[in-house]
Amino acid sequence: MDAKQYMAGVFDRASGTYEQVGVPFFGPVAAELVRQAAPEPGDRVLDAGCGTGASLVPAAGAVGPTGRVVGLDLAPGMVAATAAEIDRHGLTHATVLQGDAERAEELLPGERFDVVLAGMMLYFLPDPLAAVRSMTGLLRPSGRLAASLLAQASPAEIELLGLVARALAPYTTAAGTAPFHRTLSTAEELTELLKEGGLDGVRCEDVVFEVTVEAGQVWDWLWSAARRASLETIPEARHPDARAALEDALAYETFVLPRTVRFATGTRV
Repeated sequence: MDAKQYMAGVFDRASGTYEQVGVPFFGPVAAELVRQAAPEPGDRVLDAGCGTGASLVPAAGAVGPTGRVVGLDLAPGMVAATAAEIDRHGLTHATVLQGDAERAEELLPGERFDVVLAGMMLYFLPDPLAAVRSMTGLLRPSGRLAASLLAQASPAEIELLGLVARALAPYTTAAGTAPFHRTLSTAEELTELLKEGGLDGVRCEDVVFEVTVEAGQVWDWLWSAARRASLETIPEARHPDARAALEDALAYETFVLPRTVRFATGTRV
């Protein structure tokens, strides 16, 4: 299995609990991404790597019934979750497709969008430049692409993940890590990626989101998104022991984690 299919599987398996364990993070980040992208009534929006629809729903609200929003995700579970959100909100001008952002132009032939959203996904891709080029190719002239990435861990998050790694060392290696491609760790690298992908006027802004995690939520939180990749080697029969070991090792009842998210926007040349 290649890296792309592996990550699609991780997110497919996480789709049932993604942003559902009482630790909101992706929702506020998605709302900020839509704010920075600034879709207008009547606009056409592509939400690439749409997850469970955290950006798609506010984008659909911004463009209104005269606009159109298309979600795209490689994980079947995420596509199903987004489809359920579209139905729940009665968004007749929104739809979702299963597919690869690196092949967005092939999947949506002849389509043109005013805005493309790429929320928290570029650093999971084996070839992020191919994805940016393909997404940019779907923008109309002067259309905008907006991306977000987790930029850096705070000392509080580093402390928590260190506790996780030590507590779960008897059960698995690299517990708490996330399978990001580290080549996008600076604003300069992200800016250069978007420029190479055909965008102009690229600007970056870092925004800090404060995430509160109770000790009893840490295990479920780790399993609910990309960090579950480092935990899936724990045999299911050992999950209760591993969870108990983790919770015994946590130093505080509540962890307050400032998480810095980098937003970047650019316009099609």
